[in-house]
Amino acid sequence: MGGVKKEKAALRRELLARRDALPGRAEKSRAIQSRVLALPEYRRARRVLLYLSKGSEVDTWPLLDCALAQGKEVYAPRCLERPGEMAFYRVSSREDLQAGAFGLLEPIPGRCPPLERGQGDLCLVPGLAFDREGYRLGYGKGYYDCFLAAQPVRTVGLCFEALAFERLPRDGFDRPVGRLVTEAGDARPGKEGFL
Repeated sequence: MGGVKKEKAALRRELLARRDALPGRAEKSRAIQSRVLALPEYRRARRVLLYLSKGSEVDTWPLLDCALAQGKEVYAPRCLERPGEMAFYRVSSREDLQAGAFGLLEPIPGRCPPLERGQGDLCLVPGLAFDREGYRLGYGKGYYDCFLAAQPVRTVGLCFEALAFERLPRDGFDRPVGRLVTEAGDARPGKEGFL
């Protein structure tokens, strides 16, 4: 295992434990949800790509329900057979989901139409941690980095403030987000006031 890969793996274990123990996660998630709903990028978006939260992640389920109620097209990720590859599929309700890879709920194949390349308006990106340049520490499988490298879409990372850092280890495959939202605020990476 290379140096950056080892460093990321160790940091991932530490930060996952920190996030799991973070007090007030539900309240912090609600603040993040409110900030997302107020973003100009979200308000303008017709097609929203949304991760379906699990465990101690920032809760996106209320965002799913809200986007559907607002008449937006909502797309959720599904892991494909090739390692590291995923695609987004349109969901019209929670009924369109079933258990999939890594214990995540995913769109039901054959029932949910796929997102066409370049058709997403906004992608809400999960991350264990983010840094001031918009780079994220994910779960180590590279799904979002591969997807974002192939799909032109505006990106917003969702993260608890306690997991926003000056700089995270990164390699050539990592893709930064265009905006980060925490319970304390939101900003574009690299701009004054970001972190």
